[in-house]
Amino acid sequence: MNYLRIIIYMCIFGVFIYSQISFAETDDEVPFLINNGKCPDSQKLGRADSDKGLINALNTIIPEVYKEDNYKGWKIETIAHFSKSSHLEDYYAMAKNYCGEEIADNSWFVEVLFPQYLPAYDASHRQIFVTKDKQGQWFVWFRFH
Repeated sequence: MNYLRIIIYMCIFGVFIYSQISFAETDDEVPFLINNGKCPDSQKLGRADSDKGLINALNTIIPEVYKEDNYKGWKIETIAHFSKSSHLEDYYAMAKNYCGEEIADNSWFVEVLFPQYLPAYDASHRQIFVTKDKQGQWFVWFRFH
């Protein structure tokens, strides 16, 4: 009887260890990168030093990024340049980690509010990272939520 108990415990332990190992494994792809899982090409970027035209571009960008029907009626909560905003240091570190300092320094953080999900903060607030191409067109390269 003790052998059967030991075998059962070992099986349970094995299932537990396997699930922990598979959860901890990561692949090299960043799941939230927009461009087919790739970072923007720094050679194809323009300078995004100011937010000129960004608000107008977001009227097109946000419905493309959040296509589902339940993401209607959004409002822009925050727009900030990564390298100029000290309160965004965690998001800035994330951008640098995923695509490098050059991309992060040339990107803007945008937080979008979907009021229909309030009061749940995580459900109602979504974050995207945007920058410009050489033609001056704004585009999203990362969607956090």
